[in-house]
Amino acid sequence: MLIVHAEQTDRGLVRPRNEDTLLADPLHQVFAVFDGVGGQAGGAEASKIAANQLATVVGAHRDLLESFAAGHVSVHELADLLETAIHQASAAIQRYSREHPEFIGMATTAAVLLISGSHAFVAHVGDSRVYLLRQGVLHPLTEDHRVMSDLRRRGRAPEGHIGQVFQDALTRALGVMNSARADLLDLETLPGDRFVLCTDGVHGVLEDETLQSLLAAKEPEDAVSRVIQAVHEDGAPDNASLVVVDVRDDDAAERAQRVRRQLEALHGVTVFRYLPFADLVRVAGIASERELKAGEDVFLEGELGESLFVILSGRASVLKSGVEIARLVPGGHFGEMSLIERSPRTATVRAMTPLSLLVIERSNFFALLGEDATAVKLLWGLVRMMNSRLRATSDELTALKVTRLL
Repeated sequence: MLIVHAEQTDRGLVRPRNEDTLLADPLHQVFAVFDGVGGQAGGAEASKIAANQLATVVGAHRDLLESFAAGHVSVHELADLLETAIHQASAAIQRYSREHPEFIGMATTAAVLLISGSHAFVAHVGDSRVYLLRQGVLHPLTEDHRVMSDLRRRGRAPEGHIGQVFQDALTRALGVMNSARADLLDLETLPGDRFVLCTDGVHGVLEDETLQSLLAAKEPEDAVSRVIQAVHEDGAPDNASLVVVDVRDDDAAERAQRVRRQLEALHGVTVFRYLPFADLVRVAGIASERELKAGEDVFLEGELGESLFVILSGRASVLKSGVEIARLVPGGHFGEMSLIERSPRTATVRAMTPLSLLVIERSNFFALLGEDATAVKLLWGLVRMMNSRLRATSDELTALKVTRLL
């Protein structure tokens, strides 16, 4: 795995000083941007403290990073490391502000990328962002922790003067308390992936469509230069910081095909169809693959079900009381209701050919519902699925009544 990066921080054309701090550590493959909270004393100091603390914590666990890359450590352990680093950074800022009363209230945002083996781990607090440019499409991997962002998600965003008052107000930041709650995401990297970390001095000035175009430059240095230049052309009203990280691995074609196949299959499931890319990645993270031989049963009629299945390759037969009632091909999915309740299977599903399945266990699905960033979207997906089932049942009953009348 070859990692190539470039970074730049710029004071902008309006602010008297730069309160952003960058972290780029290719040795431990950790990268981050921090934006000292404007309007508060010690913003620049807070962002520097956070960067130093994060680098120290990650650097002290190099053995853990190497163990993960070698396959000896779980994803959860590395995610815990990143979460611990975020907590300790917030505590360090708190300690500094207590020792320096003139900096009471100091705080900073954080957007962090850690790459180990074939995995990328993302953590963020505040409104600095992480994007993924994959196959020419720019995907946001984070959601801003802003009052207005939360209100928009709930359909309650105020307009006019009140909306302007809350426009930049944060709901989370490092240094506000001894610990800070970060949103975490892990995903498999693919050759050609480009990760982008930036402060709101970049994404608050340039639309995502513009960023996508500018970031298409071949080399990270060129992409960074083009973005900062565009920010200046638009007035650069804030400090602007950007880190671009490329993943180059020409020997990962088979893995890349597998990851893309999983995401495409999940996107075809009603429950997940309308999820943004980052949330679809979260779902892929709780899924596992299962291989069956021709003639093997996925499950039997009457068995208690606790899993959703999606066919990646092969064909399957659906049997009711021994009679075939349907055939399933790649992209076909079954068992959605098991995500809601543990109930008996209404049919048997049997492999007609060698079968490759993507499996999501009910327990893992419920754990994902516990994450604020994804829960509401998944619940809406469940509502859509139930609505689709009710419509199908209604149509079948109507057709049955018409048949009887004829």
